[in-house]
Amino acid sequence: MAVDIREQTLADWGEFSFIGFLRDRLPASHPELLLGIGDDASWWRPAGGEVLTTTDMLVEGVHFDLAYTSAADLGWKSLAVNLSDLAAMGGRPACVYLALGLPGTTRRSWLEEFIDAFLELADHYGVQLAGGDTVRSETLVISVALNGIPAAAGPVRRAGARPGDDLYLSGSVGDSFLGLRCLQGRLSVSGPAGIFLRERHLRPRPRVELGAFLGTSGMVNAMLDVSDGLIADLGHLLSASGGWGAELEIENLPLSSAAREALRAGMCDYPELLTGGEDFELLFSLAPDRFPELAAAVAGVGVELTRIGRITSKPGIFLLGPDRLPYQLDGKEGYDHFQTRDC
Repeated sequence: MAVDIREQTLADWGEFSFIGFLRDRLPASHPELLLGIGDDASWWRPAGGEVLTTTDMLVEGVHFDLAYTSAADLGWKSLAVNLSDLAAMGGRPACVYLALGLPGTTRRSWLEEFIDAFLELADHYGVQLAGGDTVRSETLVISVALNGIPAAAGPVRRAGARPGDDLYLSGSVGDSFLGLRCLQGRLSVSGPAGIFLRERHLRPRPRVELGAFLGTSGMVNAMLDVSDGLIADLGHLLSASGGWGAELEIENLPLSSAAREALRAGMCDYPELLTGGEDFELLFSLAPDRFPELAAAVAGVGVELTRIGRITSKPGIFLLGPDRLPYQLDGKEGYDHFQTRDC
């Protein structure tokens, strides 16, 4: 009886057979990549002359749970989170390095599905897989390093927000948090809304085109992506900019129809949506009179931008509810790798 090779484990398949499979899956090398997989190091000659580098690590049981995360979803997300970081600095992604710590019992079929989704997203944004590493590990560990090219004027940094700036957020906030709760069985949302929320957690859409437009616009004073939760990441931006404060207007928060319905039904509250994390939207500040020009410039990207507040000279983050009355977060802030126990 024929044996299905996709049911082989990594121990059966072997490290170098896996690397050979991976090399065969790659498209023709990007012109800027002179030497990719197959030697001791890659050789890259970027046309821009300057390089942005970001790296993220995903660990089983900390960042994901295989009980509800497929190989394809994980392959997609492991690249998406790095693309989001690069977008937050207004960069153009170029080449990526993938390192995997894999149990020997990992199925070949699982690895193929992981790589297919990883390369699908890479191809969508013109990213070349240029190298990496594989090791045997007791638990699944994924480490991705992404290189890119900054805008001609330089990268957009977290530092640079000024009192009087308006704060804008792309897309919507809180969907990933609700999707995670659905996947964990802690929230029941059926139909298209449930599918949407789960997808927002498992397959985030990095704002690569928007980030590149904002980076070349020269109008944005400070920017980052929302990965640890809106409140926590706004705090990072304020700290990097010199310790300014911010006012956020609760009623102006951009929420999807699924999130609004969950809020109305009492399935969640504003603090959870503000601190849940993994939205991978872009949060940025700019002078109030620049937005009309900026909105016209990025109209073709197709991502909604919402004014959610402003930078103040008074330190701290102040939430304003209806009628501009103070709104309390009840001590919630955001994700911390060494304090949060949830994946």
